[in-house]
Amino acid sequence: MTKLILRLERLADAAANGSDDSALDGAAGRSHHVVDLGDHSRAPAASTPLARWIATVAAAHDPCLVLDPDGQVVSMSVSAAELLGCTEGVIGRPLLDVVDVVDFETGHSAPDYAPRIAPIAVLTMGSGLMRSLLRTRQRDGVTVTVDASSAPIHDATGATVGSFTFFAPVRG
Repeated sequence: MTKLILRLERLADAAANGSDDSALDGAAGRSHHVVDLGDHSRAPAASTPLARWIATVAAAHDPCLVLDPDGQVVSMSVSAAELLGCTEGVIGRPLLDVVDVVDFETGHSAPDYAPRIAPIAVLTMGSGLMRSLLRTRQRDGVTVTVDASSAPIHDATGATVGSFTFFAPVRG
């Protein structure tokens, strides 16, 4: 988690100075948004399966996240936070409190099906993979449609201890 915090501090310094910190992600000219992902101090012991996924996602360049068994965000990549429109304090909060899920038909926030989206539903639906399309509204009002592919995270006994989700923007 320390590496993530240092990375965010370097991104904040780069943004404050107006410089491009492309050495952080190897993509020259790529702009960054600084995202306060929140407090990582409540992370489980490093030897647990959930902790290993938390560390992997925190360092990932791809948009992804990890939820605990209660549906709270325990890790989110910076690119996922940007894609989903999260701007601050996502760690330790329920996913549906930090991501504005929008109904595809009405455009209203928090549709009835929101608790059944893949990252959350995979926590209770057994051991299989799940996939769903999500439409989210960012703070500036722009809606973004993403493909969410989720898998449960199991401990050594086979109990579900969280979920892991990759996101891909849907263009068009």
